[in-house]
Amino acid sequence: MSCLARIQRALARTWRAEGGAVTIEFVIIFPFVLSLLLMSIDSGITQLRQVFLHRAVDLAVREVRLGRTNDADRMSDLICARTAMLPGCRQKIAVEMQPINTETFDGLDAPNQCVDRETEIAPALVFDPGAGEQELMLIRVCVIADPFVRLTGYVSALPMNEDGDYVLVSNSVFVMEPR
Repeated sequence: MSCLARIQRALARTWRAEGGAVTIEFVIIFPFVLSLLLMSIDSGITQLRQVFLHRAVDLAVREVRLGRTNDADRMSDLICARTAMLPGCRQKIAVEMQPINTETFDGLDAPNQCVDRETEIAPALVFDPGAGEQELMLIRVCVIADPFVRLTGYVSALPMNEDGDYVLVSNSVFVMEPR
């Protein structure tokens, strides 16, 4: 038997062998299933962070309505102290408060301004709690959160900035009560 015939027979046996069929399926399917699992966990954590941020903003707004605080730094501290789901919150938060003109409702559609961690510059925001009685006030809070898996935001359409970090926003409106 010639060498060429032996090589052909060995290749034919290898081609018909089914020993690695399960391994090939595993190699093809496992990365997809693992990425789906990690994206589900990341989406869940991000949604949980959003809920905690809304709750913390509601509690901080209550402090403002009661007249216990009237500056942006204190407001940021109140919000960050009430949510453990946002590590490093104090460096990633931007708080804006302004009166709303009830005749024109200007400013409600303005884009949220968030902290840019690359430049270390916080946006210049309005924080004006000294409004008159019975005036409608808008509070906007924006926090930058690190994703667990960078791919998740692109797939699930979660709001992200240009650096690939999640942008968590909470808005609240209240009426300034008489003191």
